[in-house]
Parts: sequence; structure tokens; C-alpha cells
Amino acid sequence: MFKQLFPGLLLGLTLAMPAFAGTAADDIQVIDPWAREVPPGLTTSAGFLGMKNTGDKEHKLVAAESANTGMIELHTHINDNGVMRMRPVENIPVAPGSTATLQPGGLHLMLMMIKKPLKAGEKMAITLVFEDGSKKDIEAEVRHFSMENMKH
Repeated sequence: MFKQLFPGLLLGLTLAMPAFAGTAADDIQVIDPWAREVPPGLTTSAGFLGMKNTGDKEHKLVAAESANTGMIELHTHINDNGVMRMRPVENIPVAPGSTATLQPGGLHLMLMMIKKPLKAGEKMAITLVFEDGSKKDIEAEVRHFSMENMKH
């Protein structure tokens, strides 16, 4: 009887395997998320964090969302004939076993149409969205930051 059931059992387990596979959100460990403080009247800021891929395949951050913004875009800085400019990017890849760093002067989350001022010491809820549709909710600490504080 076991010989008759085995092929069906094996097929059932094989079809169920994708349900046991981890998602990008499961594989990505978020490190030190923070957002730049903005005074009242300003509606644009930036978010920064590290994303460590603990899985065995590349993952991509494709979007981010927050109830405190009208929109979040993934951005980078480029050197355009000696002038640093921000540009949107479609995604931010994170190779297996490596860390992608979003930091001032590089890749970052562009927080736009901020609905209430971001004050140092507060937390801002952000949802990261990955290529497989999985999501990871994080809380970014709001910090005071100016370009003068950057290490060159």
C-alpha cells in the first residue's frame, strides 16, 4: 500500500515546497533605520538604513510606503559634470550575504509630501516592499542631521 501512496505523497510535498520558501522580507535584516528631521513647513526628507541579505538569493527593494508621506521614491546621487544630483532608481539590489547601505550622499529613501513635521527623537513607520511582493514594517528614528556632520 505504501508503494501506491508514495508517488502521490512525494508530488504533494513537492508542490507544497514553495509555501515553505522564505520571502525577501524574511531574508532581509534591517540595520539602523533613520530619517532626517525636517522643520515645520518643509515636506521633503530622506530615510536611511542598511539591508543585510541573510538568504541565498539576491533580493531587491522596489518601493517603500508610509502613512506620514504622500510618496516615497528610491533615490541615488550621481555626479553630473561635477554637480551632485538626485535621481530615482527602479530598485535597490541586495546580494546574498551582503549589505546594501542607504546613506546620505548615496542611495536613500526620498520621503515626499510629508504630512506632519519630523522631529528628532520621534519614530516614523515605513513599510519596505520587495520584488516578490513581501513587505517589512520598520520604525525609523528621526534624527537631526546636516551635511556639515558628514564625514568626508
